Amino acid sequence: MLYDDTRNSVKSQALKVAWGDWADKVGDRKGGWDWFATLTFRDRTPEEVKSGWTKVGWAYSSKACDAFLCHVGEVKGLHDVHWLRAREIQRDRGVPHWHALIGGVKDLRRDAAWQWWHERYGFARILPYEREKGASFYLCKYVTKELGDIEFSPSLRLDKGDTL
Repeated sequence: MLYDDTRNSVKSQALKVAWGDWADKVGDRKGGWDWFATLTFRDRTPEEVKSGWTKVGWAYSSKACDAFLCHVGEVKGLHDVHWLRAREIQRDRGVPHWHALIGGVKDLRRDAAWQWWHERYGFARILPYEREKGASFYLCKYVTKELGDIEFSPSLRLDKGDTL
């Protein structure tokens, strides 16, 4: 953050809380959130670096997260999986990673989803969603950061006449 005085911190805090509250309302419309996930990419192997690929990029990170969410939906067997994800750039490594709220998956095994990501991309942390711990607040802090990016599953779109 380039400028951070007390007034700015208070406004930033209020914005994060508003985003978090709104994210909970959006999730509640579909039955709530079940998982809070952080998806991080491993460093490139020496072979990948030799071939000219040194860092995970924006487009690759989107495709990887899409593949993960698609996989989770396929395991579920129904198309009722919904998600809200925020991407940020890790300052020390200069690569993107994801934070996501995922719903419609409470009967799935988190360790299987974790392993799927780990085998293909890197480190995953997938925890049960606990609303009282502020997982939506944690996710939404990335929306208010520089270069933050937030995306919603198509199933979270409002229909005409819907309100939050």
